[in-house]
Amino acid sequence: LIGSWARGTAVSPWSDIDVLVVGEGEPALAPSRLQVMLISSAEFRRRLMAGDDFPQWALRFGVPLSGRKAWESLRRELLPEAPWPDSDRKLQQARRKWEAAEALLAMGDVPAAEEEVRFALSHIARAELLSQQVFPLSRPELSSQLEAMGDWDLARMMARANSPQPMSEQDVRDALAFVRDRLKAE
Repeated sequence: LIGSWARGTAVSPWSDIDVLVVGEGEPALAPSRLQVMLISSAEFRRRLMAGDDFPQWALRFGVPLSGRKAWESLRRELLPEAPWPDSDRKLQQARRKWEAAEALLAMGDVPAAEEEVRFALSHIARAELLSQQVFPLSRPELSSQLEAMGDWDLARMMARANSPQPMSEQDVRDALAFVRDRLKAE
């Protein structure tokens, strides 16, 4: 179990239940609100050693649902050797999400744009934390981590994006402008 449910910080309606399966095969069709991610052991290791924060997050904070001994063995083996995650990768992801949100808003799909801008803000928050040598926690915890660093504007935007109340079209536009400006500054 990974993500906000593993940390006990899930926020309804935005937090789905994330399950990571390290192995081979095809994941079973999952019910809504359950996201099953399948990754081979070799790909998991490759991504970890390439500075991807996802496998490192899973090893640091994931809660094994089965295979506890194997998971603990992976933690002991891989975490000490893992490089610090690359903050530039998070900025690239933020740019792609921002572009998608802009396109969706231009088509008039405010809820879809809201979801994409929420991801863009999360990637920017993670990039900022990683650049300060702070390992990002789950999405609902990012605003508190940013506040502790003194990044009040990004913390405020993250808190708004993760509020249980949907964002208005103007909120989405404001968030998109904020993301654009942060990406330009980087």
